[in-house]
Amino acid sequence: MSVESWDPNADAQKKSYTLNHDVLLNIIEQRQKHPEQPIAEYFDAEALQIHSAMMKVDRESWLNTIGRFTEAQLLSLIEFLTLAEKQISSWQAGADSPVIYIVKFMRQSKMPLNKDMLLWIKANSDNRFLPNGPL
Repeated sequence: MSVESWDPNADAQKKSYTLNHDVLLNIIEQRQKHPEQPIAEYFDAEALQIHSAMMKVDRESWLNTIGRFTEAQLLSLIEFLTLAEKQISSWQAGADSPVIYIVKFMRQSKMPLNKDMLLWIKANSDNRFLPNGPL
């Protein structure tokens, strides 16, 4: 587990953060190639803090960015985001987790998660809202 540092500019960075298709593809590729790699090792400390803002990006931005991803890519992204939220304190999103947006997107796109994946999310998350959001 890593120790995080406080950055006085973090709030401003989070408000100006924009999802980047290439960053997400890099995350997906790393997840697919190295599924056992700890999430905190995907980025250096500075990038880890910067990209934590992706957990607070609105639903519409997520849907616009993930629309061209394959089912396998979306599943890898769900795994990454689920583990990131559990393993890194600054990546917690609660009821606004992008995992919820992606799961709903997949269901609406006729790619519902199978039971094993739903159970995996529950087993690997402390977020009581995952995978379906607030009821």
